[in-house]
Amino acid sequence: MVPGDMVKAKGSNTYGTFIGLRTFRARRTDAPDYTCAEVMWFDRNAPNGDRISTIQTDLLEVVK
Repeated sequence: MVPGDMVKAKGSNTYGTFIGLRTFRARRTDAPDYTCAEVMWFDRNAPNGDRISTIQTDLLEVVK
């Protein structure tokens, strides 16, 4: 996936534009960092009302 790709959430008919990857740094030294995808959804908002939200990268597929 590259920024600008149209993506679909696996298991649903929710489409959006892939914005990029976001990494959350672990607060504990023994925990790994977490990287996920940021997507601007066409037809829904995140729980906080934003159009852009994070999702596990493996739950997305690129629409060709």
